[in-house]
Amino acid sequence: MKLTDKVFLVGGSGYGYSAPGDCNVYLVDCGGALSLVDTGGGRGVPMMLDNIKRMGFDPSTVEVAFITHCHYDHIGGNRALKDATGCKIAAHKAEKEEIETLGELTLYQQALDSGLSFEPTSVDISLSDERVLEVREAVFRVIHTPGHTPGGISILHEEEGVRNLFVGDTASAQGRLGYVNAIGYSHDDWKSSIKKILDVNPDRLFPGHGTFALSGVMDCLKVLDGKWNAPWINIVTEVG
Repeated sequence: MKLTDKVFLVGGSGYGYSAPGDCNVYLVDCGGALSLVDTGGGRGVPMMLDNIKRMGFDPSTVEVAFITHCHYDHIGGNRALKDATGCKIAAHKAEKEEIETLGELTLYQQALDSGLSFEPTSVDISLSDERVLEVREAVFRVIHTPGHTPGGISILHEEEGVRNLFVGDTASAQGRLGYVNAIGYSHDDWKSSIKKILDVNPDRLFPGHGTFALSGVMDCLKVLDGKWNAPWINIVTEVG
């Protein structure tokens, strides 16, 4: 599914675009090479590869898969995609070991309980706040946005002067709250991360679940910021 001239949706169970349980998986055309943002829960990899081909791209040109955070529905396709494309896996250094060992923070037991299993693989690129990576013509800036998990990141990519921000599960396009109180969750860190995203002033927002926003992004984020700073009794009634 083409979202912009350079950004495509190639996976996501919410759209029936890959297997049940997959997060949104985005592809960025880097000009002669490709990058992915997240890899889903694992079962959807064959469909994602078919989607990439159907959009006229060669999966073997995927160079990097950026992982927004370590939850199983965002890392489950790491091994299969690396085997199929030869890509490198890039994730925040705080979650490298968790991803490589399917540690507690990945919620892998929850995946097993739902009948999903997959093999881990190594993280090839350890990311940190404000690191800049170039993939052919594309430039990606890493923004550390913990709260949902300790090593959560958002990824800024500019396209013809328009600021695309891939936020994983840190923010939604509808101003809704994400999954709170999981292992590794930090209320204060998450509040700070929303402020950090507001400072980026993105023009488009590409979250890990649900729909994306191609306009009006700051309004969505301001609603979310207001919910995080409201009394908890009000926040809980707004979840979903």
